[in-house]
Amino acid sequence: MKAIIIGGGKVGYYLAKALLERYYDVLVVEKDKATCQYFANTLDVTVVMGDGSTAAVLKKAGADKCDSVIAVTGEDEVNLVICQIAKKLFDVKKTIAKVNNPKNVETMRLLGVDIAISGTENIIKQMEREVDNSRIKELMPINGKTAVFEVIIPENYVYHGKIIADIKLPDGCNIICITRGDELIIPRGRTKLLSNDELLIVSSVSAANEVRKMLKIKNK
Repeated sequence: MKAIIIGGGKVGYYLAKALLERYYDVLVVEKDKATCQYFANTLDVTVVMGDGSTAAVLKKAGADKCDSVIAVTGEDEVNLVICQIAKKLFDVKKTIAKVNNPKNVETMRLLGVDIAISGTENIIKQMEREVDNSRIKELMPINGKTAVFEVIIPENYVYHGKIIADIKLPDGCNIICITRGDELIIPRGRTKLLSNDELLIVSSVSAANEVRKMLKIKNK
């Protein structure tokens, strides 16, 4: 999932880091040049320098192709404008605004912000719930770089009936078992993938998002 964070202060940094750990594709928009450089040098994120409350900058950041826009500037009015532009001009599925004054939460919601949250921790919790609804989840870390993931194949799967050998997966990624109804399958190269299969995959943590792309799995 792709998330655009508007605002590169401490809240934006903490949020970007947390979402990266949860395999989001993160882009940060920030006006201050030095802050942009800091993000680019310390996090694996794309950074766009500019005013995120303008349509031109949001378009440059790819708002028309993202799943969520998260406005975490220090001004509630700016966060509201960002979310309204994202929703109305770019049809962003989910807009989230950090509300610095808790009294503004209900007003933000009434004015079209999907999720208005007072407090950084609550934003993280909300985004975690979004990740929990995705079709690829980390089940068990093996070490700092590798983990076991569960992948849920959707209905009407584009690769339904295709054999595993014909699907290109990242190096070091292996499907270790498939649950199909009450059946547990140890897959081979000629094993087919079917809609509603549940896969257990061993992969490097850094390649988790690439696994999703290779398998053509979209988040719910």
